[in-house]
Amino acid sequence: MTTPSIKLTYFDIEGRGEPIRLALKLAQLPFEDERIKFPEWQELKPKTPYGQLPLLTVDGKMKSQSDAMIRWVGSIDPANALYPAEKLYEIEEAMGVINDLSASWGPSMYMGMRPENYGYPVGFAKTPEGIEKISSMRKQWIETQLPKFLTHLSDMIEQNGGTWLCSGEKPTIADCQAVATLRSFTRGHIDHVDSECINKSNPKLVEYVEKFCSLPEIKGSYTNGIGSS
Repeated sequence: MTTPSIKLTYFDIEGRGEPIRLALKLAQLPFEDERIKFPEWQELKPKTPYGQLPLLTVDGKMKSQSDAMIRWVGSIDPANALYPAEKLYEIEEAMGVINDLSASWGPSMYMGMRPENYGYPVGFAKTPEGIEKISSMRKQWIETQLPKFLTHLSDMIEQNGGTWLCSGEKPTIADCQAVATLRSFTRGHIDHVDSECINKSNPKLVEYVEKFCSLPEIKGSYTNGIGSS
């Protein structure tokens, strides 16, 4: 199969684009990593299929929806290691747990960005009351909800050989998604979130992320958070 021309467009942050970047790197597929500034987004937005990023351009054709993107990358992995048919159920189950984690965390995260979506006035996040509310929500979630999801993930790793979520030999797209998600809590960029929260709750997952980030295709990608050089 001829390798397609691939360009990944996202903001100059990790976020939703990072699992796709990781999958492309592991598959050793050449791609253009286009990182746009937030002001550029307003011009680009109406040109995208659904007004969202990330955006994958394959042989000149735009593709959207990050979950579809990472599965597509896995499907064209020359080594057939990222999304193997024999591990399809395990991969989808693991990705479901990670998506559940993100959905559960969402209100605590986005209260600080779009409080109007949760019944509060625009600008609430910058008021003393808003700051206290966001702090309380995030700290409570980290204390009461995060450990549950971390246990689910570490149990999966243990059940599948102790190295990766779904396979004892090589990481899959589920690991790409998990590593990006776990790292986001440890980079020190989210207010009211202790960057040591994963280490304090489940040190085995720190080892897991560090192992992933030490892979030759990934090593040196990060300068902060777990798995950084």
